[in-house]
Amino acid sequence: MKNRMKKYLIPILATTVVIGGGYKIVNAANQESAPAITEEGEQAEITQQDIIKEDEATKIALEQVPGTVKKVELDDENGSLVYEFEIISGDGQEFDVKIDALTTTVLKVEADDIDDDADDEKEEAALAKQVKVTKEEATKIALEEVPGTVKEMELDDEDHLFVFEFEILSKDGKEYDVKIDAQTGKVMKVELDDEDQEDED
Repeated sequence: MKNRMKKYLIPILATTVVIGGGYKIVNAANQESAPAITEEGEQAEITQQDIIKEDEATKIALEQVPGTVKKVELDDENGSLVYEFEIISGDGQEFDVKIDALTTTVLKVEADDIDDDADDEKEEAALAKQVKVTKEEATKIALEEVPGTVKEMELDDEDHLFVFEFEILSKDGKEYDVKIDAQTGKVMKVELDDEDQEDED
């Protein structure tokens, strides 16, 4: 999603599993296969059997930051599959931990800036009061355009025009960008994701 002045992330969790401490783990919407870059620089098809299991990645992450897993996602970052963790440490601080899903390498251990998160939540709440369409209504409209699973939803301010932007994984496995006017509920854009468009070409 491009050309936004402000971005307020509203996460949509498609699948949740309750774990210890009352927190939730989120699985990636589509983790059956994803491209990865080989040592020769060529793209290869990586199946779910090639990556480490989520519980193994969780064990590695908790060795880095002992505590409670708040959220974990399997994500594709520039052709590499990584597990991304949010962990609450024993002293209550939140950490972001990234684990390479193929090699088990620890890519990142970083304390989360809680103050920034709190500011974002306040700004998001303030922005939500200025729009007429709720996120539930916008989600319904977007899924009528592209039936499937919402991967991401954002409330943006684009030159003083408030819009909901969605990334939706359709039932046929393609990813679409959908934009909804947050004041009127009008569908402003339904577009196949650039990568899926390139595959079709």
